[in-house]
Amino acid sequence: MVLALCGLAGSFLLTPRERIETPSLPALFSGTVDSAPLEHALASFLGRRTKDAEMADRIARAIVKESERLEVSPSLLMGVLLTENPQLEAGTVSSQGAVGLMQVMHFHAGEFDCESDDLLQVEANICHGAHVFRNYLSRTGNVQRALLRYNGCVASSNTPNCHRYPGKVMRVAHQVRRQLLLYQASHIDEND
Repeated sequence: MVLALCGLAGSFLLTPRERIETPSLPALFSGTVDSAPLEHALASFLGRRTKDAEMADRIARAIVKESERLEVSPSLLMGVLLTENPQLEAGTVSSQGAVGLMQVMHFHAGEFDCESDDLLQVEANICHGAHVFRNYLSRTGNVQRALLRYNGCVASSNTPNCHRYPGKVMRVAHQVRRQLLLYQASHIDEND
């Protein structure tokens, strides 16, 4: 117990007070517009959560496409997706009626410039979910408030302890980002 408390105190003391700038994931993966390395890294990460390699590839492609189109971090979109649907079950429907991988409400179908309005379809669901989140982010100007809105946690709540949602998403997004950076580092070492 004492050792754990010392470790915790040390982590606070050693945490830098100033913001450390890190390059964006797309910048790390390529200086060009080629998104294939990032897609491959995300698919590799998702491959640990599903045995369906085709599903992992489809999700990775859709996340990268929407993150580039909407200028939202792919790790943040993946954090939302994995918080909403950690089992990666495209046909999931919640008790509140939210559908698919990103748990999008039916009333959002057709609201955005997505190729399909079918929220059970992987790419359409990610497109709609990414647009919903991006709209909340634009309106609030704050990631935490946008995540609260995405979860339906505004004035009232449909989800118990909904105020914990942003923290959950950010932890998952951090895990995704760390894994992507490790993936990139291991592939740089292989190419040297």
